[in-house]
Amino acid sequence: MSFLEQDWRHLSRLKPLALDRLCRRILTEAQAIIAAAAEGEHHRVYLALYRHIEKSDRLIADSFNDWSRSRAPFHLIVWRQHNLITDEEFAAFSPETRGFVENWLSQWS
Repeated sequence: MSFLEQDWRHLSRLKPLALDRLCRRILTEAQAIIAAAAEGEHHRVYLALYRHIEKSDRLIADSFNDWSRSRAPFHLIVWRQHNLITDEEFAAFSPETRGFVENWLSQWS
């Protein structure tokens, strides 16, 4: 898929917002894991927290690493899949880009 210049600029503007949303979600989930700790269960909480961070790190990598225009559709698909952008933000992409993302998500979700 050819990613239009206007879509690339829009995606790049959304990048800090999407990263902040994802990090906030990861930290909120981590707080919930820690808050659920019962006395004497620290090793289980630590392992749960470790697994959560490990899984979250993979999601951050999929969402933001290898930032290039050629990989932009993939990043946008991941962002939509994980609700990192709003419907309004998504609607600002071109119809071609929205169609590509929606088609991919409907086939693979």
